[in-house]
Order: sequence, then C-alpha cells, then structure tokens
Amino acid sequence: MADYKKLYYKMFNAATDAEKLISQAACMMRTAQQECEETYMDADETPIRLTDKPEE
Repeated sequence: MADYKKLYYKMFNAATDAEKLISQAACMMRTAQQECEETYMDADETPIRLTDKPEE
C-alpha cells in the first residue's frame, strides 16, 4: 500500500517551494521595473525640438 502521508508531504513541499519561487520572481521583476523607471526619469536627455523643414 502506498504511503499517502509521504506522498502528501512531497506534494505539499513542492507546492510551497514553487510558491516561494514565484514570489521571489515577482519581487525581482518589480525591482527591475523600479530601477528602469528611475534610470529613465534620471536620464539627462535634451528634449526633441521640431523645426521647420528647410527649403530646398
């Protein structure tokens, strides 16, 4: 007969491990997004200026 307690714990541990990994991945993605947003906002870019098209 199968050891259902052992099987249950194996599945439960795998599910909780996966949940932790998903949480860590989400945190990494949020951090990367925030760093990219900060870099974009801190960029010292000259604004684009539209000028009239030169006459030919």
